[in-house]
Amino acid sequence: MGDRKTKGEDVTDANPSGPEVADITGAQVQRTMEKLSVQETQEKTPGANRSPEPSSVGNMTSAPTIDVYSQSGSAKVQEPPNTPETAPGSKMASVHGEENLASQPGLQSGAGNLEKPAEGELAPPPTPARHLDLSHMYDMTHRRRGLAIVINNKEFQKKTKQGVRKGTDRDADSLFKQLTDLDFDVDMNDDLTCKEMKDILKKAAAKDHSDADCVLVALLSHGEEKVVYGTDGTVEIADLAAYFNGVNCKSLVGKPKIFIIQACQGSKMMEGVDMPDAVGFRDDDLVTDTPPPQTLPSEADFLYYYSTMPGYYAWRNQEAGSWSIQSLCAVLREHGKSGLEVMQILTRVNRTVATQFESRTREEKMNRKKQIPCIMSMLTKELYFTPKILAGRPSSWV
Repeated sequence: MGDRKTKGEDVTDANPSGPEVADITGAQVQRTMEKLSVQETQEKTPGANRSPEPSSVGNMTSAPTIDVYSQSGSAKVQEPPNTPETAPGSKMASVHGEENLASQPGLQSGAGNLEKPAEGELAPPPTPARHLDLSHMYDMTHRRRGLAIVINNKEFQKKTKQGVRKGTDRDADSLFKQLTDLDFDVDMNDDLTCKEMKDILKKAAAKDHSDADCVLVALLSHGEEKVVYGTDGTVEIADLAAYFNGVNCKSLVGKPKIFIIQACQGSKMMEGVDMPDAVGFRDDDLVTDTPPPQTLPSEADFLYYYSTMPGYYAWRNQEAGSWSIQSLCAVLREHGKSGLEVMQILTRVNRTVATQFESRTREEKMNRKKQIPCIMSMLTKELYFTPKILAGRPSSWV
């Protein structure tokens, strides 16, 4: 295959030792994210099939064909118009060629039962088919969803030897939109030192969260295993999370504390491997009823979502944003309020990152590298982002 024009470059969110840049295009990342999203609800004509009709933008009435890298070689696919979303059933360009998302098992909307709230009442939590006992679910009926703190570190002091994280603003913007849509009160922060990061999170933890469902912290930065970078150095992730544990933040005891970390956790490259044919499985789990505990561990109810496994690089496109954050926002846009449980949502993000992204470069040691996010859960119940609205009124009016 001949050379092709690239738009943006993929880089790793790690320290500068080791390889830094891969040659997958920003256009490919952007295209994948656009096609992962689903258009907002449209009216259906009775008896007619719904077909995708992406609208054009400006004078873009047709799209050129481009090369898309696949496991079996390259193929020509048509680049779609520059639309923010594509309807369900549309095809997407991926490392495996074109796929139909609507036909894939596990990519359908959840089956939660979301009843329409009565006038002046909060929307009730979903009723998943497998769990009618609400004691298995976190209480998401508080007045507020809760605070979401996003720390977006893009530029770093010279002494850290860390480069500018181009593309991270796209991640921050996407997170702001999706978290706001999930009814979080979003607090955006750019380019913080280690002390400023600690101060902001300590102050947030000191607030009264009694009327909130949960709290969320997103850290977008360079990183190494167990640490992330402030603009002036590194800080332990555990130290940042400790402000919200059961000892230091009483009003969040028994409530979810969600941490999203977009940063490298090492300098190893993850290889891609061929996937064998799927095999069947048995579910031999036994369900036993045990008395509810009288106390909770201070570190309970935390959920950490790392962009990559410990020891490995995390990839970020300089124009389109990072593989993991853009995938997370795309899945939240489609399934955030569909009735899926948070572990189901994050597992779908894992699959998106694992199957739809692969580095491409002339430098062999960086070519065809992969990434898999890592879920670390200490949750004690199931978590559903049930719609937090009053009938006919937005949640901000509550």
